[in-house]
Amino acid sequence: MASRSSRTIYVGNLPLDVKEWEIEDLFYKYGHILDIELKLPSRPPGFCFVEFEDPLDAEDAIRGRDGYNLDGCRIRVIDF
Repeated sequence: MASRSSRTIYVGNLPLDVKEWEIEDLFYKYGHILDIELKLPSRPPGFCFVEFEDPLDAEDAIRGRDGYNLDGCRIRVIDF
């Protein structure tokens, strides 16, 4: 069985007004999402962790969304 970290990705450089549903909308096409942990500090940038059911879905999400422009912010998506 895969560990949680192999199914979890880090998404950085998020705008501070991003909503959890927007994160879900960005990543749902890559596979079943188990959890989204959104962190919006008092100073930018925001970040989150997205946990997928399947580690291969997490890899696809990294390849598909790293560098994506979200409301003028170029997001960083990496393995956690």
